[in-house]
Amino acid sequence: MVLQAEIDEKELLLKMQEGNHLAFEKLYLTYATSITSHLLYLLKSPELAKEVAQDTFTAVWEHRSRIDPERSFKSYLYKIATNKTYKLFRKAAYDQAYLAHLLPIIEEGYNPIESYIYQKENEHLLQKLLQQMPEKQRQVFILFKLEGYSYRQISEQLGISHSTINTHINRANQFLKHYLLSHPEYLPVIFVALTNFFHQL
Repeated sequence: MVLQAEIDEKELLLKMQEGNHLAFEKLYLTYATSITSHLLYLLKSPELAKEVAQDTFTAVWEHRSRIDPERSFKSYLYKIATNKTYKLFRKAAYDQAYLAHLLPIIEEGYNPIESYIYQKENEHLLQKLLQQMPEKQRQVFILFKLEGYSYRQISEQLGISHSTINTHINRANQFLKHYLLSHPEYLPVIFVALTNFFHQL
């Protein structure tokens, strides 16, 4: 049955490449729900998910000659949808309406965003953020978040109480979150972080 389904799909793709609208509609009906669900998971907005899904299938039709019927059409669709979402995040850097839609997504997914910032390839961004912190806060943050020190070890090294350490860490986290949310140019970075996180679920 699976093999027959693959053969049928290849035939539909070949017909679509020839400009057959009925073949395109059948492919749309097959994948529209799963693509929209994928986008809804990323965007948390039914309106944006529907918009990007429509853009995805429009792109499929407009560039149908580029499709390889021998490869997974589903993977091809997901790649287009993900790229469209990435462009949406880039657009939000300059469009307040889109930014307003995306801010709740960023708020909800802040933990994986924070983890992504700590990765080696983002060292330049992290250093820029660290330089914005007060010195003591930066010291505590580096020891705890980046070097893995315990509260006890930090307390002994810096001569401060556990409650003071906790205050510094909380304020540093709030600063990072506020800084990223108030600088839309980092939205593409945020999108990559969220996408990587969702792919691991």
